[in-house]
Amino acid sequence: MENPSMKKPSSGNSTIALAVIIGIIIGFLVDQLVPSAKTQADSANINASIAQYISDNPEAIETALIALNDQRNRDKELQALNLLSAVEDTTVMGNPDGDITIYEFSDYNCGYCKRVFADLIEVMNTDGNIRLVVKEFPILAESSVDAARLALHAADQGKYDAVHTALMEWRGAITATMLQDLAATHNITGFDINNRDNDPMIAILRKNYDLGQRFNIDGTPGFIIGGKIYPGAISKDDMVAAVAEARRQNKS
Repeated sequence: MENPSMKKPSSGNSTIALAVIIGIIIGFLVDQLVPSAKTQADSANINASIAQYISDNPEAIETALIALNDQRNRDKELQALNLLSAVEDTTVMGNPDGDITIYEFSDYNCGYCKRVFADLIEVMNTDGNIRLVVKEFPILAESSVDAARLALHAADQGKYDAVHTALMEWRGAITATMLQDLAATHNITGFDINNRDNDPMIAILRKNYDLGQRFNIDGTPGFIIGGKIYPGAISKDDMVAAVAEARRQNKS
């Protein structure tokens, strides 16, 4: 299944966006520098005042643009976090009532995901109060998509832990035969290796792709802990520190 990609804005759209931003900044400068000019001076005087301010403070535009971009990124991430927490996931491991949720965007063909898996399980078991939500994010191969489909069917049948663990601990190639055998071993129904396009789990994967794009996650693993994004594999110590920081933020 093709991973839908973000469309890059055209140069025309970029120009319009820049013009809008500059307009916002100019409006702000008018309010700050010449609040009474709208009634006491003509537009030429207003433009001259703005031009003089920019000339005297060339860093003002850059600072304003950076601040505006940072704010938009924060708003975008907040919207994505709200969407993330609103989903009723079935791919949950650890303590379902844990005070901290770790979201992991993961692919079963990802070597880094497999390496961090043991540390992740150890941290969860040691802590005892962590809820792990795995966002199936198959981006590396067609077999990743089929493995994710199987895992989602297992989750619907209350068997996610066993199947997810088996897939993460598997060290060979992920093949159709291997997935069919795994489905038979755990008695997973509804999974048809040859009927990908009509599998309802594809809709869940598409939603996960959309969430990944909203967080600018373009590789695996990708973690979100306490609202903070941790791209790539993180060490056990960093994981523990991230959980502790999330708890501190919750108490503040």
